Amino acid sequence: MVVSGACAVHCVLLPLLAAALPLLGLSRLLDRRLEWALVATTAVLGAVAQVRAFRHNHHHVAPGVIFVAGFSLVVLGRLIEPRWLEALGLGLGASLAAVSHYANLRLCRCCHECAW
Repeated sequence: MVVSGACAVHCVLLPLLAAALPLLGLSRLLDRRLEWALVATTAVLGAVAQVRAFRHNHHHVAPGVIFVAGFSLVVLGRLIEPRWLEALGLGLGASLAAVSHYANLRLCRCCHECAW
């Protein structure tokens, strides 16, 4: 949930702060490799969390569907060319990925069989 939330904040704020980053000495954050590393990290951790929660805890598919939709928007946002659509897709997609983790947490807390 933390990685997806950080990705959401990064995806929303980076287009707004892109002009100021070189002045602050943080131009490394504009690197495409960092962007894809965040996408890959979110994908791996998110998929593991979704599958684990589904198999071992609540058996609800809704958080997984939300995660897949969000992750699809993130990937589409990375591949699309108009910058305003990229920012919209990344921000919305990363937010959906974070919401899916929150939904998993809520479903796990409702369960009386697991340790939550």
